[in-house]
Amino acid sequence: MAFNSYKKDENTVTAGKAATLSRLFSYLLSYKKQIVGVLFIMGFCVMVNLLNPLIMEAAVDDYISAGNFPGLLRLILFAVVINLLMVAGIKIRMYVMAKVCNSILVTIRQELYVHIQTLDFQFFDSRPTGKILARIIGDINSLKDVLSNCVTTLIPDFITISAVAVIMFVKDVRLAAAALVSLPLMAAGIWYIQTHSHERWQIHRKKSSNLNAFVHEDLSGIRIIQSFGAEEETMDTFRDLTKQHRDSFVNAVRLNDAVGPVIDLCWAIGLFSLYFVGLVVLGPGRVSVGTFLAFG
Repeated sequence: MAFNSYKKDENTVTAGKAATLSRLFSYLLSYKKQIVGVLFIMGFCVMVNLLNPLIMEAAVDDYISAGNFPGLLRLILFAVVINLLMVAGIKIRMYVMAKVCNSILVTIRQELYVHIQTLDFQFFDSRPTGKILARIIGDINSLKDVLSNCVTTLIPDFITISAVAVIMFVKDVRLAAAALVSLPLMAAGIWYIQTHSHERWQIHRKKSSNLNAFVHEDLSGIRIIQSFGAEEETMDTFRDLTKQHRDSFVNAVRLNDAVGPVIDLCWAIGLFSLYFVGLVVLGPGRVSVGTFLAFG
């Protein structure tokens, strides 16, 4: 009989995030050509994101205010072309990363399956089969999401934010400081949410593992359950486990979904600070409409 039953959460050892990510990203070394292509596309997309506010500023201050509509049309055409190329690049980047991540997923599953064959009997006797399946299937799918999101979202967003901040300070230090005044608040809020959200998702993974273990044991031993007339007791246990699974998910998502409101609040604070400094502190007419649009 398994020592760690479906009624008991597993005791997991948390490895260092840096070591885990380093080991995970080492699998990308087998796909150097694809990664180089993705990085090239990523650089182009970041450049377009940086150009868009500058194009908007030039359109308002240099073309609309001067009545240069032919020049404005050429600028709009240029903006449309580079943004269409960016959209195409994003699609290609997502497709390439999906293929790479799925290939890495197959490699990890094969390595894990080979490793499981080398484990002793105590490993299998100490936990239900359903919990082992939950680790093999569910956790590895999570690794795929980490790989894909880091390369396609986290890294380009970080580069874009850093580059935008540099450009803003080069153009006007006072407006840049006003627009980014809420950045420490946003960083603190996201750090708090990420830290506590990780703990809640860990709890949800354990509840999911318990539910999978119960379902596996219940289906494999359904004849025994029916022989002893234990259907009602089994249903009560299933309801309890599904309730724990649902509650843990809702608890994790409730905190995780706070990221959006925190970002919106900080954006509103930064925008208010930008217009206050530009219109009240510096005075009307000191900052052009295009500059406001670019900084906002």
